[in-house]
Amino acid sequence: MKTAKKYFQEHGFLVLNNVYPKEQIKSISQKVIIDIQKCADELNCPIEDYLAGVSRWLNPSPVTESIDEFVQTSLKQIAGNFIKEDVKLSKFNIISKSAYASGPVPCHQDIAYSKEAPYEFSIWLPLDDVSLKEGVLELLPNSHLGKIEPAIDFWQPDFIDTMYLSSYWQQNFVSLPVQVGDAIVFDSRIWHRSAANTSGRNRFSLVTRWSRVDYIPTCKIPDKIPANFGMWTCGALTESILKQGLRHCFQLNITTDLENYIQLWQEKLAEEKQLPFFIEMGQTQKALRSLWILHKSAQMHNGGDAQGIVYPNVWRHFLNPLSAWLSKS
Repeated sequence: MKTAKKYFQEHGFLVLNNVYPKEQIKSISQKVIIDIQKCADELNCPIEDYLAGVSRWLNPSPVTESIDEFVQTSLKQIAGNFIKEDVKLSKFNIISKSAYASGPVPCHQDIAYSKEAPYEFSIWLPLDDVSLKEGVLELLPNSHLGKIEPAIDFWQPDFIDTMYLSSYWQQNFVSLPVQVGDAIVFDSRIWHRSAANTSGRNRFSLVTRWSRVDYIPTCKIPDKIPANFGMWTCGALTESILKQGLRHCFQLNITTDLENYIQLWQEKLAEEKQLPFFIEMGQTQKALRSLWILHKSAQMHNGGDAQGIVYPNVWRHFLNPLSAWLSKS
């Protein structure tokens, strides 16, 4: 009979059932929800708007502060007992797949995003029951034994998840429904995704990253390949386009920061100024509002967009027509 560690080494993942009492994890979940509500209140926005723009909180954060000790002690012991060696924590996140941001996270390999500080495995701890409807985790068994591909930039507006659409994925992936108290351990090299949450309910998870204390990566991790507008370029490009647009549309020749550029555009659009290019006003205002919330949460709560929704929406509804007009003016 294979040990849990041996199964994990061969297949790249393992489900650990009943690792914690349900009541203990439900208590953690309640703390997280309360802290997220406080973050929304701090930005003076409804929780629905906050969760539409923010779906990840990286420690240290007001959302992770209350569970830091649990991760550093109890969960660290679980990780060490599983791997049968002393372990070190690389980082941890709270991730939401809410009713307001319910899309899938495309296929990717975690290690491709961590060339500077690679880690060995993750422990994915659901804070809510996760059936096939709640954004279940999906993995490609044994794919951790292949090569590491460049990090997938799924923030590109026209991104297509070719791995998910491939016949190989469709014929070989596994879905891992879990309940509160369970945990999923998976190799940082394995191909995985999370499906869309179609339940209409919010679901949260605690995702921690671990390595053996003496871990030295032996696989080659390729460099990231920045897109014209994507995960590693969209912030600076958005700021530049908004600044140019204010100067050319309204003769506002100012140098400030992204937050003020967003607010100035919100003010101009609220005044129903006639623009020299076409946009769908309601969608644009909503996209800029989500961008402002994400930007402020990144500054104040170490928040992020786990699904790659916010910047692509801003591009589609506003930046693309604005930049096209700027290039002709």
